[in-house]
Amino acid sequence: MSRKFGKRLEGATARIIDKAEKRVKNLIGVTARAIIRQTPKDKGLLINNWYASKGNFPQGRTKSVDRSGKKSIARINKTVDSLKLGQTFYMANNLPYARVVEYGLYPNPPKNPTGKTVNGFSKQAPAGMVRINIRKLISKIRAGGAV
Repeated sequence: MSRKFGKRLEGATARIIDKAEKRVKNLIGVTARAIIRQTPKDKGLLINNWYASKGNFPQGRTKSVDRSGKKSIARINKTVDSLKLGQTFYMANNLPYARVVEYGLYPNPPKNPTGKTVNGFSKQAPAGMVRINIRKLISKIRAGGAV
């Protein structure tokens, strides 16, 4: 193989890897931000407790509130931006009631009705926020990764 061909092959490989990495980061970022945006907003504690990491499960937790979700999005974006192709992305909300909101595990009928749930599900996220966006992500991947 000639040196010229080898150099062109190296360049093409680098461009393919770069394009794949950008596409993967985009899909992960879009999905993560959609999860955050669809998280129910009461006082802003749940939406502000999304954390991400690469390589291990995130342990973060805060008592600070932020109904906009901007702090969670900033944390997620920072992790996504630093991802390299082949690394594992983790995203979690470590508040104990995040699972309750996701799966509709509120008492039914409610013990202290607030009007925020129906049949055990949050009115703001009756189908959850993670599951619905993971299904969308899988559909995008099967359709060729277009966002």
